Amino acid sequence: MKIHQNNIRRQGFSLIELVVVVAIIAVLAALTMGALGFINQKSARDKAKVQIKLLEKALEDYQADNRSLPPSPDSNGERGDEVLYKYLYYDGFETRDSGGVVYLGDLDPENNTKSGQAWIQGKDAQARIVDPYGNPYHYRSGDSPAAVNPDFDIWSAGPDGKTNANPDHDDCLDDIRNW
Repeated sequence: MKIHQNNIRRQGFSLIELVVVVAIIAVLAALTMGALGFINQKSARDKAKVQIKLLEKALEDYQADNRSLPPSPDSNGERGDEVLYKYLYYDGFETRDSGGVVYLGDLDPENNTKSGQAWIQGKDAQARIVDPYGNPYHYRSGDSPAAVNPDFDIWSAGPDGKTNANPDHDDCLDDIRNW
């Protein structure tokens, strides 16, 4: 008498195989998220550097036309973003019919999202210039006792939003500056 062995194959995956596949997917997802965070931080930092360069150029143009820089309200540069907005955009925009000069057209709140900068909060004279982290830019003229540059200082407080008038302070480690 012949005995037939059943060669029936079980179909599907074992629990171990499924756990291994899920673990591999989880590791790949974690690596991707970590890389995305790094890329977002680098992108924000690069964007802040570009914005600072744009502000520098506009201030140099302003100084060439007016033979002076906008006054800084304090040595910490706390309200510097409002000063920059007023002198580089708002005053020129308001007096454009009588020859006013807009030094940085990207500061127009109406075109803010079109330019891709998204660095203006508010409208009219109370608008604020903010960095990619949502913090206001700081500005102080070179005649301020705390100034580092002879002409002017512009900086972002960086991702932590903390800064200090003393550039060697621990709060300034992640600042993005023009010096």
